[in-house]
Amino acid sequence: MLITERGNGKSYTLRQVLFRHVAGGRRRKETAVRVRIQRVEDKKQEEVLLRLAGEDASTAGLKEYIETDSWRVVSLSCRKDGEIHRVKSTGIFYVESVQEIQLIHTQEQVLETRERLYVLEKMLPASFVRISRSVILNLDKVRRYRPLMNGLMEAKLENGELVYISRKYLREVKDRISDNSNKGGTPDDKE
Repeated sequence: MLITERGNGKSYTLRQVLFRHVAGGRRRKETAVRVRIQRVEDKKQEEVLLRLAGEDASTAGLKEYIETDSWRVVSLSCRKDGEIHRVKSTGIFYVESVQEIQLIHTQEQVLETRERLYVLEKMLPASFVRISRSVILNLDKVRRYRPLMNGLMEAKLENGELVYISRKYLREVKDRISDNSNKGGTPDDKE
């Protein structure tokens, strides 16, 4: 199983993610991280136990990462040219609502789904946030942010597209960006 980590968009194994957060950058010989997985029958029985010698910002970030289900990948059924496609949430840049259709923007293409925007907002992982009445943005796909004179904020995505964060949603987005950078991401990650 690969996990796409918030902030840098790269995929890692669960062991690598745990090591990066628990070891805090120390060499492998200094910190041994043992990962054990036990299968359970019911999803309600799932739990994660971290046994740590100490806590810091990295372990707090890991705790939030696990609690918010950020590591889970959601797949959406979308249509394009009469064909049905499965699109993983890690590949979605943003979702835009146009009339009754939601447009799913990925690196190379734009697909359609009839799922309501508010339903998609609940389904998608924690890296997705509403930025306007009609757009949900994947914060992991943002390269940089730029405030504009009219109170909006511009977000430049990894694919070069620009989207605009409205004033109504700006506080939430700023809080999410701040939380993300305080838990392992750095401002340098955003160009």
